[in-house]
Amino acid sequence: MEEGFNIIFAKVGGSPKSKFFMTRREVIEFFLLELNNIDFLSVNDVPIDINKMLSNNKKLLRYLKIKKINEI
Repeated sequence: MEEGFNIIFAKVGGSPKSKFFMTRREVIEFFLLELNNIDFLSVNDVPIDINKMLSNNKKLLRYLKIKKINEI
């Protein structure tokens, strides 16, 4: 098996999908682009609590708040 990050996610109202990323940077970019549309997230078969991830990562939370402000 290749080293990397296997992401399984389900968008709100959609079916589960899977993506494979080679680097952490690609994973972070994916999170930043898709996090608002994800209801379930698993990284390398480990379920991730999105709310807990956001509350523990202040930089990511700040970025998402700025992004929402800019979208308004």
